[in-house]
Amino acid sequence: MHKATGRMLRENNTFVNRADYIYNSHRDYYKKVLDFPLEASKGNVPGHTVIQKFGRNSAINSTFAPICLSGFYRTPTSNTALEVVSTDVDDTFLGAGARTIYYEGLQVQSGSLVVVSDVVELNGTTPVALPDSLIRLYRWYVASSGVYASQSAGSHQGDLTIQESGAGNVWSKIENNGFPRAQSQIGAYTVPTGYTAYVSKISYSVESDKEADILMFRREGVLNTSAPYNSMRLVTEINSATGNYTIDYDFPLKFEEETDFGFLGKLKANTGPMTVDFEINLISNG
Repeated sequence: MHKATGRMLRENNTFVNRADYIYNSHRDYYKKVLDFPLEASKGNVPGHTVIQKFGRNSAINSTFAPICLSGFYRTPTSNTALEVVSTDVDDTFLGAGARTIYYEGLQVQSGSLVVVSDVVELNGTTPVALPDSLIRLYRWYVASSGVYASQSAGSHQGDLTIQESGAGNVWSKIENNGFPRAQSQIGAYTVPTGYTAYVSKISYSVESDKEADILMFRREGVLNTSAPYNSMRLVTEINSATGNYTIDYDFPLKFEEETDFGFLGKLKANTGPMTVDFEINLISNG
């Protein structure tokens, strides 16, 4: 930098005023900061995956239950064979309802939690096996339909269920209740091996004439299958919530690899719906 003029010499032997250099540097920095969420959502930030999670339980009562449409977030200790079935015969390949579903979950492979996914053709009220056995299922949706959906006709005809093979325990549902949702609503997530999850915002909703208690839990060490086990411990608690409630974290909540986290809710009285939405920035540890 020239002391008399305050001008700075660039590496390419051109000059720039120091004030302009500082301004431009700060402008570029803040532009990167402000653009980061959008670029990450576009998939343009290596090692970062943005996940928008949302859950709903339409029948919360006075006992704590997962904020998931089925009322469950199953957490077995080993891979489990699953199947998908509908309550309507039209939800079938070449039918007038849902034809295929896409699922995404975790499978234990060589001691690691690995993301697996696939598309499955439906067969109406006859169960169809998922190609992958899973230890966690955190998302699935209708991938194709025989209906060009509109406000009067949704993408599936019946209630869709993923359950353990042989009509076993229900893992998740997609309901045709008022209107076909075509999307799972699972208010929980499990971090794959080799990743760390950061949650920056959580939003809850409950009917304005009801009071709810909401708990967020974490359980680390998913693959620890013998005592002593890792505890399922509280992350945050909201009491007597009504209407809509949002928490923004200046310093995001951090969840290490192989950690379950999710939400339980209950109402002070009566029964009603409750929802939760949360934003995850999944970052590769590699």
